[in-house]
Amino acid sequence: MSREQSMHLARLADKANRFGDMLEYMKAVVTSGIDLTSEERNLFCAAYKMTVDSHRRSWKVITSVEKSGEVTGHPIHLALARKCKAKIEKDLTQTCEEVLHTLETQLISGAISHEAQVFFQKMAGDYYRYLAEVAAEDTAQGLAQSSLEAYTRANAISAIHLAPTNPIRLGLILNLSVYYYEIAKSFSMARDTAIQAIDSAIPLLESLTEAEYSDAVLPIQILQLNLARWTFNMSVDGMEEEP
Repeated sequence: MSREQSMHLARLADKANRFGDMLEYMKAVVTSGIDLTSEERNLFCAAYKMTVDSHRRSWKVITSVEKSGEVTGHPIHLALARKCKAKIEKDLTQTCEEVLHTLETQLISGAISHEAQVFFQKMAGDYYRYLAEVAAEDTAQGLAQSSLEAYTRANAISAIHLAPTNPIRLGLILNLSVYYYEIAKSFSMARDTAIQAIDSAIPLLESLTEAEYSDAVLPIQILQLNLARWTFNMSVDGMEEEP
């Protein structure tokens, strides 16, 4: 099957919400060995994201059940919940390791444009973060460090070569701020990272075309919503900021 045919089938699978099929078609595109276009990058990312997000949602549900009163006093039910959770963790880990292998052996080294370099380094940061979310404590720290290192490499490139309103740069900062809040447990780092990106981008919005504005404003709005939610959580939980 040609690269063009694989892309056509991937688009159809995306429209039909057949994300498993979409993933297989995008694997064929990646293995063609040619630098990916913007559309190809986005479809490759979306195919894995939809698959992993399903695992992450399932993991959070089962973890909530495990900690709730639903299984308290029912050792058999608790054992079944933990068995189900272990299966989800295995599936999630396999998917994350697969995409990280592809990124680190093909896509990052083969990226030519600065946008592609940032995109794939950010993606590596995301998938190490997903692994850290479900990993045992003795391995979570190393995965979190790998996530931060990938985000840092992406940020170093984007800060020099991508405009503050570039949606890839904004998406990177969005996910880096989530890393600081959810993985590093640092409200101050999450807040400062988000505020700096918002303050840098907003004054430039009026100079953008309508399409550029539309691409930039969504991650800015999510950053603003996250800031409001995190600040509210801090006030409710009484969490102390880091010195």
